[in-house]
Amino acid sequence: MKKRLCKVGIILYLLISLLYIGEIALAQQQNIPTDLSMPQPEQQTTKAPKMTLWNLLVAGGPVMIPLGLASIIGTALIIDMLVFKLKAKNFSDPKLVEEVNKLILEKQYDKAMELCKNSNLAIMKAFLAGIEKRDYRKSDIEAVIAETLDKVIGDLTQENMYINSVAVIAPMLGLLGTVTGMINAFNVIAFQAGLGKPELLAKGVAEALITTAAGLIIAIPVMSFYFFIRGKIRNIATHLSVLASDFIDNLCYSKRGTTQEE
Repeated sequence: MKKRLCKVGIILYLLISLLYIGEIALAQQQNIPTDLSMPQPEQQTTKAPKMTLWNLLVAGGPVMIPLGLASIIGTALIIDMLVFKLKAKNFSDPKLVEEVNKLILEKQYDKAMELCKNSNLAIMKAFLAGIEKRDYRKSDIEAVIAETLDKVIGDLTQENMYINSVAVIAPMLGLLGTVTGMINAFNVIAFQAGLGKPELLAKGVAEALITTAAGLIIAIPVMSFYFFIRGKIRNIATHLSVLASDFIDNLCYSKRGTTQEE
């Protein structure tokens, strides 16, 4: 199911990303008369051939290949983060959190540890680490819980940085295509009499413009998703920090009560 969803998202993203380029190319296809001094109605009504999406990709030159790979990688990472990694149920469950805190206040540490072990939630792993260190000082308990949560948040942040890398690399690849396209255009002028054959010159210019547009079309939405995901990660970190703080207070209160009874 996960692989199927990723494939669908990748296909849709590629189509949407390249649709804008296709619209620009088709809009620029105009029927221009070859002889302005002798109007020819038949030539004026003749429509220029339409450029297909495949022709547009080919016109972008070899740089379109790494741009396509960047689009696929960025889309796969975004889908993985939004659909699978950032689900709220992966981090905490209000009922489980409340039950563990209740067991802690009742000094039923073994039951609380068993409940934490049977859960894959990030906050439960932190609670388990704290209960195992319940005989330590409060600062030590805070440190071990913080270390557990930092690992979870760090993994999410690292994957989000991969998304940011795609957003940074895509425009650079587009710029590379711009440079290679202009080099091809100037080579036509220098060695193939491009001024007398504008269609040859236009090929290099088209390559430069298409790759530039493709790089920006990929980078802009990917960068937007990067900032959006970064905000969600910060919200998750804040929420887990609040839950951990309440748990530590309950655990320390429970320990004080045990000490007084003894």
